[in-house]
Amino acid sequence: MLNDNNSELKKFHLFHSKPVFVPVILIVWLFIMCLYEYLTYTDSILPILVRKQPLEVILPIFNQLFVALFFLFGITNIIIAIRYVIIKDKVKESELAILAQETPADWHPKVELLYTTYNDFIPYALAQCLKQTYDNTQGVILDNSTDPKYIKMIDDFVIAHPNVKLVRDSQNKHAKAGNLNNYLCNGTHDYDYFVILDSDELLENRFVEKCLKMFYYNNIGILQCNHISGQNNNSFMHTFSSSGNVFWPVQNVVRSAEGGWLNKTVSGVSVDQTGGALCIELGHGVMMSRECFEDIGQIPYAVAEDLCTSIEATLKGWNIKFASQIYGNEAFPVNMTALMIRSSKFCSANFEFFRKYASRIIKSKTISLYQKIDLFCFTLSVPISAFQYISLIISSIICPELHIPLVTQLFMLLPTLVCYFSQTLVDSIFHLKNDMKFLDLLIYEVESMLLYGSFYFIAIKSTILALMNKPAKFIVTPKVNERITFLHAIRNHYQGILFSIFTIIVCIAISGSCWVLLSFIPGCFGFLFEMQANHRTSEEQIKADKLQNYSDKALQVGNTETVNWND
Repeated sequence: MLNDNNSELKKFHLFHSKPVFVPVILIVWLFIMCLYEYLTYTDSILPILVRKQPLEVILPIFNQLFVALFFLFGITNIIIAIRYVIIKDKVKESELAILAQETPADWHPKVELLYTTYNDFIPYALAQCLKQTYDNTQGVILDNSTDPKYIKMIDDFVIAHPNVKLVRDSQNKHAKAGNLNNYLCNGTHDYDYFVILDSDELLENRFVEKCLKMFYYNNIGILQCNHISGQNNNSFMHTFSSSGNVFWPVQNVVRSAEGGWLNKTVSGVSVDQTGGALCIELGHGVMMSRECFEDIGQIPYAVAEDLCTSIEATLKGWNIKFASQIYGNEAFPVNMTALMIRSSKFCSANFEFFRKYASRIIKSKTISLYQKIDLFCFTLSVPISAFQYISLIISSIICPELHIPLVTQLFMLLPTLVCYFSQTLVDSIFHLKNDMKFLDLLIYEVESMLLYGSFYFIAIKSTILALMNKPAKFIVTPKVNERITFLHAIRNHYQGILFSIFTIIVCIAISGSCWVLLSFIPGCFGFLFEMQANHRTSEEQIKADKLQNYSDKALQVGNTETVNWND
């Protein structure tokens, strides 16, 4: 709610940067690709043409498309981190200037906290979210649960918290999007803004108060807030959760700052400031205005409902921004299986998004060329592992078998390594800056390589099914870890293990190169991290017991004690 005639408000705008991020990436990428294409032409394509076998040229050229993607993603991760370091202080300063202001006493909008759950209700999480400093806040449980245990737990919570509304979706269709629309699109409501919460969400106590200031002083329809990965009560969660604390601010601060500004008018949408990247909401810890939602009409029925909602809002002329100084807290996936389920869901969901929105995005005049490039790169980053595998098969099996000359195996593997290690390199730099010991960092990097390197099979499987037009399925990420044995771990991951072993054997047998081991050895041993979730240090056990105790108390009538959101 921004009064454009009030010059005093304008100095509290969120920081906006010129669209530098994507252009710099494209310049660096084009330079590297020119060098790479020259070497590929002289060492591979030219010899094939000399042999007068033009059809064989198709494979090296086709493989270069993947090489171009790998370099693009690797360069993007590195440059976006550099850009973040340059602008983060200015972004923080602009946000703190807004948060230091007061809103008018007569501006008192109603905010609803929409807590979505499907057989994963966490009492302490919702109880803590409800403890807001802003008084005109209403909690609403949107329940799709089918498990009697969770249904009873929710009923008990509502008895203990009579001010909380409970809405159940008896049809239980369209997963999270259907759950939200069942409430938002039916009946009469008096909210002005709503916040979407996942079942494990914790919000700082001033969350709503801070968000409203951002809306009041800026022309925005959706505000995505920062997250820390907390509530980590086993060794698996503790080891790998830190990557999210780097990824969230680094990626989103830059995209928000370079996202430009749109202006809705009676005749349509005008572009006040051209954007060079696209900021999107991420499905939880996000506040949306009623006007924005009603303009969209409904949350799109898609697995990636957050990404689709962002595009619908942008196409309608609504600004989406990221607040780095407003925090939520979400639990990292509880074990390796939960993390793989989430990755598989993202992969299939992004392909579904492409099918639904690619044409509209390309034709859009609201979204700039740079924003389109950034958006497609961002969504393609999920199935990138499948593309890496195809490239390795071409360079390590098909080309050697057909005696097609290639540049050295290491040279062909380099783009994959740049893409693969770029994000962990960014993590390492920020971890070192945060005083992580070098030995601990080295161990973390090896563990990350083994864990995420074992995701090839699930990424390829999800990509193939998506390309076969199998409908994407919304699968709730498990929130509870059941103790797992060595045999259970093998049983859960035997397909990925056999897949990795087979690929290694075939590649070495045909090409005689061992470089492929760098990519597929993790798939042979990564399953061992499944059992890491069984282990808890004394501190982690204390945290687990504390969180369970808070959940028990949250179901008791008259209890006012809640968990610290920083936990």
